[in-house]
Amino acid sequence: MTELIPVIRQILLEGAFLAVSLAMAVSCSDDKGAMRERLEYVSQCNRADTVFTEAWLPTVDSLVSFFDHHGNANERMMAHYLQGRVHHDMGETPASLQAYYDAIDYADTTKVDCDFITLRSIYGQMSRIFHQQDLPHDEIWAIRHFIDCMRRTSNMEDYVVARSQLIRPYYLLGEKDSVLQIIIDTYQSLKHLGKDQRAASILSVPIHIYIERRDLQKAKQIMDIFENESGQFDENGNIAKGREYYYYTKGLYKLAINDYQSAEQYFRKVILYGYLSEGYKGLLSVYREKQNMDSIVRFSCLYEAAQDSIHNKMQTDVIHQMSSLYNYSRSQREAEQERENTRKARIMLGVFLLITIVLMGIIGIIFLLYRRKQQKKRERICKLERELEDTKLARREVQEELKRLKANDYEGMIAEKERKEAELTREIERLQAENNIYKGKDAIKEKDCLEDFRSSKIAQLFMKRAKGKSERLMPTDAEWSMLMSQFGKDIPITLKSFAGNKPLSPLEQRICVLLFLDIPEKSISIMTDSVASTVSNAKARANEKLFGKKTAHSLKTDLFHALKQV
Repeated sequence: MTELIPVIRQILLEGAFLAVSLAMAVSCSDDKGAMRERLEYVSQCNRADTVFTEAWLPTVDSLVSFFDHHGNANERMMAHYLQGRVHHDMGETPASLQAYYDAIDYADTTKVDCDFITLRSIYGQMSRIFHQQDLPHDEIWAIRHFIDCMRRTSNMEDYVVARSQLIRPYYLLGEKDSVLQIIIDTYQSLKHLGKDQRAASILSVPIHIYIERRDLQKAKQIMDIFENESGQFDENGNIAKGREYYYYTKGLYKLAINDYQSAEQYFRKVILYGYLSEGYKGLLSVYREKQNMDSIVRFSCLYEAAQDSIHNKMQTDVIHQMSSLYNYSRSQREAEQERENTRKARIMLGVFLLITIVLMGIIGIIFLLYRRKQQKKRERICKLERELEDTKLARREVQEELKRLKANDYEGMIAEKERKEAELTREIERLQAENNIYKGKDAIKEKDCLEDFRSSKIAQLFMKRAKGKSERLMPTDAEWSMLMSQFGKDIPITLKSFAGNKPLSPLEQRICVLLFLDIPEKSISIMTDSVASTVSNAKARANEKLFGKKTAHSLKTDLFHALKQV
């Protein structure tokens, strides 16, 4: 039953995690408050020793992505640290280390609010990974930073014990003098703090070193302190669970003082706790001293088999590490490929935008050329109309002269004037024909149509606002521009009259256009951002410029009357 408790606890945690993630996603996945709650929840699960699975990876990746852009230094560090924890529990050591390095880069240790507790956990995790991968130099680097964080965040006792973690990497490097010095400093510091039991508990390693150096007196002295003051042994002399390796050290001491029977007992005892290689090696040494050839052969084979097992396990671990590194490298390559695809997509988008800009430029040039051509056509039409009027005037003068000449019976002069009249008539016909050719369809289109203007979308928008069917009554500058453009398109002749000998001001033009839409004067005041008196004065000025009347109330009637005459 007790074995099921961790499994049930893990299932409940993952269920709660999925429920919280779903609730947050429904509420607001990009809200900073919600993301901070999710970060805190995953952090609490980590502190509760939750074993993270692949299901957690999308969540921590989203936390990293969000806080890299919207978080402070501590939030970014925590997000990357949790990402590393998930990769670590999934067995992806390289990805885990990369996440820890990223977390360290985001830590701002110059600020007083730097989260040194999280930073301490990161260096602690890294030191364990380096120890597992037999990288003592990297482990020393991580532990030294871990010790510095402990100095900032913990009491003196925990800080002193943290320094003792340097024993492991220095022992792997074979620097046993450094190991002894670290242990002595730690022991003395803890004794000074009055922590005698904890001080004695770290003395198992120097016993082994002094036995190797054949300094048995020193080994015995430390052994007595360790066994009597550490609190690790019960009344029967059995060491606490998890520290059974000490039986091998005790066996080596008994072997060194030639107590072969006790040594054999301790070596056999250490085998019971799974330390096969050490136990068989110790028994082999005992029987060599006893010169028992049968036992030497037997335990030589057992020791060799145990060594092979250790070697095979090391190979398996190496394969797992290589597999993990391969998977991480593959994911890095995939990420690089994704970045390359994104870069190409951006280039394609840039090319597309450039082509679009060029096409818009070409269309703009064509439109300008068309406008210029139309302008030249209108100028030519105006010129022809002036010539036509001048010719008609000249013909009327000739006709008047003919009447006078006929009255005086000047036949010769009459004949000459008749000839001149005929030439002018032919010229008028030619100019009219050419003028009609230039006008073409434009002459048909150049007319006012109030219904087309009122049915346009922009006019409908203004009329709707005047009736209170829109939240905002006052138009924007862009909407005014669209309305005036539509008015010029549908009622061009009237618009030209606005720019005649006495051109209307922009306000006067807007008021006239709104009158064509039957918009009340109160709404006109709001739409033009003017008081009622300003609108009334502008109407009076417009009526005087257009129709020679100095009153405001007849402007609307005069505008509609003029429109019908066009």
